[in-house]
Amino acid sequence: MNSVRFKIFIGFVLVVGPLVLFLIFNNVYSMNVVRDQISQNYGKLLHQYVEDTDNTLKEFDNYLFHLYSDPDVINMNLYALETDDYVLAKQRLFNKLTRQMDIYNMINTFFIYSNSTGDLLVSTRENTYYYDRVQTVKEFIEQNTLSRPNERSNGNWLIMNGANGDHYLMKINKDLGADLSGGILIKMSTLVEPLSKWNTGEGGGTIVVSPEGKILTTAYFPEQRYNRISDQISPEKSGFQIVKEREIDQQFLIVREASSHAALDFELIIAEKNMLQNLPYLQMLIYFLPLGGAFVLGIYLLYVQRILFKPLMQLIRGMRKIAQGDLSTRLHQGSSTEFAFLIATFNNMVDQIENLKISVYEEKLRVQQAEFKHLQVQINPHFYMNSLNIIYNLAALKDTKSVQKMSLHLAEYFRFIMRTNRTTMTLKDEIEHIRNYLEIQVMRYPDHLKFDLSIGDTYSKYEIPPLIVQPFVENAVIHGFTKQYGMFEIVVSADQDPEAPEEFFLLSIRDNGEGFSPDMLQQLNSEQYLEQSGDEHLGIWNVRHRLHMNYGNRVALRFSNRPERGALVQIRLPLHTPMTEGTDQDG
Repeated sequence: MNSVRFKIFIGFVLVVGPLVLFLIFNNVYSMNVVRDQISQNYGKLLHQYVEDTDNTLKEFDNYLFHLYSDPDVINMNLYALETDDYVLAKQRLFNKLTRQMDIYNMINTFFIYSNSTGDLLVSTRENTYYYDRVQTVKEFIEQNTLSRPNERSNGNWLIMNGANGDHYLMKINKDLGADLSGGILIKMSTLVEPLSKWNTGEGGGTIVVSPEGKILTTAYFPEQRYNRISDQISPEKSGFQIVKEREIDQQFLIVREASSHAALDFELIIAEKNMLQNLPYLQMLIYFLPLGGAFVLGIYLLYVQRILFKPLMQLIRGMRKIAQGDLSTRLHQGSSTEFAFLIATFNNMVDQIENLKISVYEEKLRVQQAEFKHLQVQINPHFYMNSLNIIYNLAALKDTKSVQKMSLHLAEYFRFIMRTNRTTMTLKDEIEHIRNYLEIQVMRYPDHLKFDLSIGDTYSKYEIPPLIVQPFVENAVIHGFTKQYGMFEIVVSADQDPEAPEEFFLLSIRDNGEGFSPDMLQQLNSEQYLEQSGDEHLGIWNVRHRLHMNYGNRVALRFSNRPERGALVQIRLPLHTPMTEGTDQDG
């Protein structure tokens, strides 16, 4: 957030953002005005249509109400079923009802029903089997639907389910005398057929639903599509509603009007595309305004990228490489005067740092070489005094052969020590040097000391710093050797590292002596021990310091006590020659 790129971007957004938001708000406001005007127009038209429909239903009510005074209805009440007069009156009434259907196109079926005899007269305009229509009306009447008037229907117009899933609006007058009832059926699709001719746009239509949301017509709007948007429609909400059909990604404007004479809600579903068809420029502006803003922002950022961000990022990448130690990094001159000066200054600074680092590195190498030779020489007097003590004891015993044997081992030992110009040697040479030392100690304690050097050819070829094993063997003899446990044994072995066998091996020195005290173990295994110096345990400190100089943190020196008895020292060494300068071989 503190970058220059971020601040310039935020500055651009703060300047351009309010303008873009104002344009978007203005366009959205215009869209809402258009929606409101269209909804009002359609709402007025729908209200007038529903009002006309309610008036027509009232006329049907009046017709049914005055049907009791029709002479043929009176004759049907007077004469018995299946008499000639009854049949003639029924036929004349049938003809009258048929002519009425020609006058009222909305009516689908007239029927006269006798509650006592079950006789039913049906006149219908549908091309359906007469028996099916008779049975449908009978079943509806027999299921006591007449005794359950709809709560919102003042005129008691009822909804009847017909064959093939059709729905009908039914009105019944039970007061025709002698248990006669007259009724009218109006097909729901007939009610909305005039509305289907209105321009609702591609994908729009009209539908009739019950107050509970049940779909009563499907001819002019698909039922499945309505079910997908019905949960977004609120029956109590006035004015228009905007819903979205997610499957086809299209928005619709819903205008709703309830009938006051029947339990019906008329809905106009207008495609929003149709509302905007007379506003192409406004619609195009709404769609492309965000894209235009993004395009202008992109051009602006490319311009700033070229003159500011690119040279700035080049300078930052160069600094990161320098911080990582890559002093060969040089930057190209910038196009602008300011960045050309910065880059030239940066390149000069890197040249000076590189020269200074080379000088410091060379000086550090000279100091390390001097320190390394000094540490190596420190070991020689330490073992020399112990060797003289052994010679003295053998001479005191006047054991000439032992003195000769010891002198041979000492000669090999001092020949090894005198080669101080070597910074590395093979593990095999180091083990031979340890063998000379232990042979001398065995001559001193022939019945109490033995050793085993199990190195093998696998690891004997690897090079190590000289004299890193001898101090631990010497300390085992000096500090761990005791006669109270019987024969004292020293074992030096090399095995693969279980954690990384492809990269390291373990060099182990173990004995069966006293072992380390807890305080000594904690001191030897601590990180601070590497920084300690002094006369106490100088040999161990020298080994640890030289291992750190040669290998860094890749090696480890661990001290522990064996479970049965004795001390264990493990040196973790890499399976290759250490990377040191000035490695010389014997001539």
